[in-house]
Amino acid sequence: MEGLNSGEQAERVILEIEREVMSAIERKDAEALGRVLGEDFVYRTPAGEELSKEAFLKNIAAIPFEILSVRGEGLKVSVFGETSVLTGVQIATALTEDGQEESGRGAFTDVFVRRGDRWLMVLAYDVELPAAPPERAEEQ
Repeated sequence: MEGLNSGEQAERVILEIEREVMSAIERKDAEALGRVLGEDFVYRTPAGEELSKEAFLKNIAAIPFEILSVRGEGLKVSVFGETSVLTGVQIATALTEDGQEESGRGAFTDVFVRRGDRWLMVLAYDVELPAAPPERAEEQ
């Protein structure tokens, strides 16, 4: 990427990987997701749950409902040499068993490490956020 310094290049690469991650989750494509996760990947939650790469991929593939979309908002990348940290909010919309659309939001932190010429995600941490308040109709 001509004209970009190495930090800017890393930021662009990390954001592209994150788009791949969200797309793979949306499709429940564990194989595609597995390609961007390090072998030592760990998924953690505030409740103390900790999943290995294998367990995380099995959980994604076994999601029992249709995922309509997964997207990120407020994505920010910080690069620290061979390590990058991505923070943001992930919004997922799914179709429930009774045909209703439901959305969930989670604040997340993903940590990437450069190994050779590739960036791999080695840690993901997610905190479920309360539902966004509905927008009020303007009073007349």
